[in-house]
Amino acid sequence: MSLRKQAASLAVMHAADVVQPLLVLPYAGRVLGVQHFGEYAYAVSLGQIAATIVEYGFHWTAQREAASARNEPTKIALLFAEVAAVKVTLCVAVTLAGLIAAGPFFAISKSMFLAAMLTAVGGILFPPWLLIGLERASQAAVAVVVARTLALICFLTMVTSPTQVGRAVAIQSAIPLVAGVVSLPFVASIGFGGLKYLTLQRVAMQFQSGWRGFLFTFVERASMTLPVPLVGYFSGYVAAGEYSIAEKFVSATRPFFRLMADTFLPRVAFHAHHDPGAGLQLIRRTFLTLFIGAALSLGLFFIAPYVIIMFFGKSFAGAIPIVRVMSVIPLLLNISMCTSNLYMFNYGHERAWSALTVASLLVLLVVAYFLTPYVPNAAIALAVAIVAKEIVVCVVSGGYFLIFSASGRPASASFRGVNVAGVAPSVVRADQLRRNQLRSEM
Repeated sequence: MSLRKQAASLAVMHAADVVQPLLVLPYAGRVLGVQHFGEYAYAVSLGQIAATIVEYGFHWTAQREAASARNEPTKIALLFAEVAAVKVTLCVAVTLAGLIAAGPFFAISKSMFLAAMLTAVGGILFPPWLLIGLERASQAAVAVVVARTLALICFLTMVTSPTQVGRAVAIQSAIPLVAGVVSLPFVASIGFGGLKYLTLQRVAMQFQSGWRGFLFTFVERASMTLPVPLVGYFSGYVAAGEYSIAEKFVSATRPFFRLMADTFLPRVAFHAHHDPGAGLQLIRRTFLTLFIGAALSLGLFFIAPYVIIMFFGKSFAGAIPIVRVMSVIPLLLNISMCTSNLYMFNYGHERAWSALTVASLLVLLVVAYFLTPYVPNAAIALAVAIVAKEIVVCVVSGGYFLIFSASGRPASASFRGVNVAGVAPSVVRADQLRRNQLRSEM
């Protein structure tokens, strides 16, 4: 599939992921009421956190491995089986822990928690990482659009009173499960054959290789969720609401970067394994997208304030300086997508990539801690801290790209079974044996 078709399919898929919840939310708010809608949102958010744990960062690591081995069906099938086994193990562990915590720690019933866990269960059956890594995004897009459409119809027809909040949670949480059923013919032909070769050792290797992707996903989610309670703690609920509105405008730009990553990462991963120079050339071409990031930043700075006043009223004018401070974030995300997620992750700097991820979160917390006492509004301090976090990622990853990309080859192993030069260890050993034999004959 060409990059244009891949990007178009991913655009359709991400559009469905954005539009369907936006259509459901106002209806759910009117039908369920304030109290039950809060219960619905709470349960769905718990399900998303559980799904993040079960996913274990395979959207990064397994997708890269699938992209590099897309011409090796046996390896792809085995990879699918390994990832599925890890997800089943994590899903069982999370479900047991959640059932124990439901009631004493989580303010929902056990049945509600099981309904929310449908998202994590569906993530086992529906592998977008595999279809995107093999550049079959159209198949993933079909599954998502069908699942989102059915969920919208079921929600509007089957949720009609506040007492049906459990049904609402189950319908919305079952979207990945329905997508998995729709994509089953595609996935069965690709990956089910690898189940017969599955071993505990291979499953353990996937646990080991996937943790850095999980760390990145966890830190990214924490960076988006931590500031709101911190602002509420330091400056009250009004400031937290203003920050939340500003953050929503920034979050509205993030689907573009997710689309960019899903479009280019499989192709870059394949080239990094087989033709590093072509991969570097493709990364350099992605810098042409910086004008989109710049346009998004300018839009946040100049247009977002008028939208806030128009839709939320003058009482929320306090969100305007916050969104203007954060307006540079889309451009910074665009740069780090090229230098960090595309280059460092695929060209042998995965350990530094994960360390940079953790360091960026520490920068956010440290800057917020030292800046908050000197700024009247804690929301401004948190906004500056988030910008500082993104600047650190851009500077460090940009330095890695400028210094190490000149060699044109991966710096170290990025894939299992590949050495620093991108050559299988068995080939290296055979070549060494031939050299030793030649020396002894001479």
